[in-house]
Amino acid sequence: MSIPKEPSRVKLIVSSIYSDQVACEKVVSLLKEKFGLIDIIEAHFPFTFTTYYHKEMGEPLFRSFLSFQKHILREALPDIKLFTNEIENSLAKEGGRRTINIDPGYINDAQLILATGKNFSHRIYLGKGIFGDLTLIYSKGEFHAQPWTYPDYQQEPILGLLKKMRERYLIECEENRG
Repeated sequence: MSIPKEPSRVKLIVSSIYSDQVACEKVVSLLKEKFGLIDIIEAHFPFTFTTYYHKEMGEPLFRSFLSFQKHILREALPDIKLFTNEIENSLAKEGGRRTINIDPGYINDAQLILATGKNFSHRIYLGKGIFGDLTLIYSKGEFHAQPWTYPDYQQEPILGLLKKMRERYLIECEENRG
């Protein structure tokens, strides 16, 4: 019989796709205000894997990543996604066209989970209209993509950055135990 127990806290990460640098900077400021100190931030990765966002946001598009020093409860992810949706809406242009797409998620020792409002066969419902996407699995010293993993999450330099965030998470967990 399994015995339920509280899972460990996780490292909040946020990825954004944008064409408007000012919107990206505003998002960073709002997220820092809400979630505290940012410990890793990497911006301006060219986002060239799809044209899906071109009509709405224009081009060229870039992707940024950041992670937070303070760990979160896993069950906070739906509220965080709803908060980032509010930010997207507040920064939208006339007609509701977004200037930025914000994808929160978390890293722990074993996985990268992203929050989304879109259901699919491999996504688990988390509540409040939000699903969890198992984007990457960490095993044998590396992140491993799944058949549904977004193409840019499968390649360097993003894989290296996510590994760095995971390593920082593990150090923070060890420091919190000591």
